[in-house]
Amino acid sequence: MKTRLLIVLFLLALTGWSHQVYNQQQERSSLAHQGNAKAQHQLANHHWALNNRTAAYYWWQRSAKQHYFPAIESLINEFPATSDAWLALAADAGDPVAQRQVATAELADQNISMHEWVHRWVNSKDSWLQSQFGLIERYKPSAQCNMEINVVAADSGEKRRYLNFLSAVKNTPFDTQNWCVSFTLDENLSCVTDTQRKRANCHFEKSFDRQVILAEEGIASANSQTLTLTADSSEAVIQHELGHWMGFADEYEMSDALAQNFCYGYYDHDSLNIIVTEAHNEYSARKIKAIYKRLPWKDELSSWQDIAIKKQGKWRLGSSGEAVVGLFKADTCNAIDDRQAWRPVNTRTAMERHDTKLWPELYLRLLEQKTNAFDLDANSDLRQN
Repeated sequence: MKTRLLIVLFLLALTGWSHQVYNQQQERSSLAHQGNAKAQHQLANHHWALNNRTAAYYWWQRSAKQHYFPAIESLINEFPATSDAWLALAADAGDPVAQRQVATAELADQNISMHEWVHRWVNSKDSWLQSQFGLIERYKPSAQCNMEINVVAADSGEKRRYLNFLSAVKNTPFDTQNWCVSFTLDENLSCVTDTQRKRANCHFEKSFDRQVILAEEGIASANSQTLTLTADSSEAVIQHELGHWMGFADEYEMSDALAQNFCYGYYDHDSLNIIVTEAHNEYSARKIKAIYKRLPWKDELSSWQDIAIKKQGKWRLGSSGEAVVGLFKADTCNAIDDRQAWRPVNTRTAMERHDTKLWPELYLRLLEQKTNAFDLDANSDLRQN
C-alpha cells in the first residue's frame, strides 16, 4: 500500500514539474516573439543545447540586433566566420573592447577618411582610442606652432602609420610641445626603391616646408625638408630621422655620395654632434685651438687641451677614452680618405644606431641651446620690425 502511494505521489510531482517547465518554455517563447532580447537569447541557448543550430542562430541574431551583449558574444564564439558583423554590433552598442577591434581594423580602410574615423570613435570609452585622440588633439594645427609637419600618404588606409608617427614624436626626447602634425593625402604619391642603398625614393605632387612621406618599401631617409618612412620604420627609426631635422648628423658611415657633400662642408646647417677635420695624425697647438673654437660643445669642456693628447712634444687630435665629453672619432666620413669626423661622446648613440635609443644629455642640452638662440633671434627680428 505504501509503495503504491509513493508511486502515485512521484507521478503527481513529475507531472507538476513537467507542467511547470512547459509553462516556462511557453512564457520564454512568447516573450522572445514579443521582442524581449533576454528571452530571445535564452531561447537560442535552448535550441543550441538541442543541436538546432539554425534556430539558435536566428534567435541569437534577433537578440544581438537589440545590442544584447550575451547574444553577441555567443554569435562571435559559435559563428566566427561572421564575427566582423557581430563585432560591429557590439561596437555600436558601446562595448569598448569591440570598439577598439573595429576601430583598429578601420585604420587600414581606404574608404574611411581620418575625419570620418575620428568622428565615429571620438566618444568611445576605450582607453587606447582615447589616447589616440589625445595625440591628434595635442599636435593639431594652431597659432602656436613653431614646427608644422605634413604626413603625406597615398590613401586613407595609412591612418595607423600617421598615429604611429604622432606617438613617436610624443616619445622623442626633444621638446615637441609646439609641433603641429597634419595628415594629408596625395593620390599621385608613388615610390620606388633605389638599387644602390635600397632607399625609398618617392614622387609626389604636394610639397610642404616639412613633410613626412609614407612609402611602403625600402630604407628610411631624411633631408632638410622631407623624411621618407617605410612600412617597417620603427619608433626608434622615426626618432633617428627626426634627429636630422633637429640638427644631428649620422654617426655611422655615410655613402660616398652623401659623404662627398657633408664631409667637405656642402650642407645648409652646422651639425650639433659632428665636426669634420682633415685626416692628419699630428696637429699644431694653433690648429687644435682653432678646432676647439668651432666645437658646438666647447662650453662643456674646460680648455682646448681636452680634445687632444700630447706625446713626445706632438699633438694628436682626440680625447682620452676616460673623458665623458671631448672629441672622439665617428665613422661618418670613413668613405672619404682625407677627412675625419668627430663627435663629443665615446658611445654609440641613436644617431649611430637607432636601436640604442640613446640620446645623451649633452645632445639635448646642445639642442636646447640652439632652440633658445633661435628664439632670441626671432624675437629680435620681431622687435626690429
